[in-house]
Amino acid sequence: MSGADDRVTVDASPSAWSSVRVVAAREIAVKLRDKAFLGSTAFLLVLVTAATVVPVLLGQQTPQHRVAVQGSAAAEVVDLAAELGRQAQEPDPDVPPALALLGAGGLPAADLWPIEVEPDADVERLVRDGDVSAAVVGDDVVGLRVLGAESVPYEVGVLVRAAASEVQVERAAAEAGLTPAAVAALTNPQPPSSTLLEARPEGAVPPELLVLVFAFLFYLSVLTFGMSIAQSVVEEKQSRVVELLVAAMPVRRLLAGKVVGNTLMAVGQVVVVVGAGLLAATVAGEGQLLGQVLRASGWFVVFFLLGFVMLACLWAGAGALASRVEDLQATTVVMQVLVIVPFFAAVFAIDPGPTQRVLSYIPFTAPLLMPARVVLGNAAPWEPWVAAAVVLVTAVAFVALGARLYEGSVLHTRSRLRAAQAWRAARR
Repeated sequence: MSGADDRVTVDASPSAWSSVRVVAAREIAVKLRDKAFLGSTAFLLVLVTAATVVPVLLGQQTPQHRVAVQGSAAAEVVDLAAELGRQAQEPDPDVPPALALLGAGGLPAADLWPIEVEPDADVERLVRDGDVSAAVVGDDVVGLRVLGAESVPYEVGVLVRAAASEVQVERAAAEAGLTPAAVAALTNPQPPSSTLLEARPEGAVPPELLVLVFAFLFYLSVLTFGMSIAQSVVEEKQSRVVELLVAAMPVRRLLAGKVVGNTLMAVGQVVVVVGAGLLAATVAGEGQLLGQVLRASGWFVVFFLLGFVMLACLWAGAGALASRVEDLQATTVVMQVLVIVPFFAAVFAIDPGPTQRVLSYIPFTAPLLMPARVVLGNAAPWEPWVAAAVVLVTAVAFVALGARLYEGSVLHTRSRLRAAQAWRAARR
């Protein structure tokens, strides 16, 4: 709520729910007109969409190189290198999609175009002039030379080396009288099978990355909307709008409406941002990411709601302690610490262990770390329920605390109050 021009229409003796609904609707309407909120949401949409689509598009672009060939052995090797580059473009079922985008799992995919030149042609000139990306010269596979201008393209160098090695192996095997099966056994031995005793969930992205994304969204939402709640409260005090609101309804209903409205907006923003990222991933051909996020989001949503409500009333109380916007930095410093410290604790405790287990039961870090343990697969089925109960009990206590601070300071406009002063004022 940000100005004296806004109007609130409330019946003379409204019910509790109608009062809360009116205030929540007004909070949502004001937020939807807030340029800062709309700008931050648009920025997050662009950021998430770009982070999802750009790596996929880059991974789908196959490099193309013209390679000059001079000599019989050079021609044979480059032809084989071109074939290897085409084979590498086929998806490998044994390589996770996220690693495939980074080029992991084998030879680089590339289109090599051999350009045969006469034996007496100046190959170096072709390379220097940029007519070809590189050149391969030689009649003997053992003495091949690869020429580049400032450098040999990565794909060309790797594919030519692999092709030259394969040609040499085939020739050595033929001279030794080895069968193709014997050559395959020597060059591609059967690897041992692997058995995971404590298998972790697999998906389109590593579970750790998914945990960090959810943690960042929770941190950003609580910090952004919490400061917005505090600023809305102090602006109402400065403009004296709060006196009209308190005359129309009990203070606690006003506070409840603020919390409900901002909670709905925070959840809505997260849903829109995550939904845009999933839609972009699906369009880009990474549809399996949708199922992975949906499977992991259940407990994140539960703890997001509990954690947000747990801190929202305290943000309102911190805003009510200030008498002007300039005081917010001082009155909300404790709240900022309660948000920032748990976020970094969750980041540094991402690896399973005793520290992560203990922090997953502490109310301030449980909204981040208990869902993380569920996604990482190291939480027993009963643990999220216990942690959620702990956060819920803490949320009830913090809502009562925040409501009391808010009630004792929201009508005090002369100077900044201390929390103890607001607590005593609420008893009168």
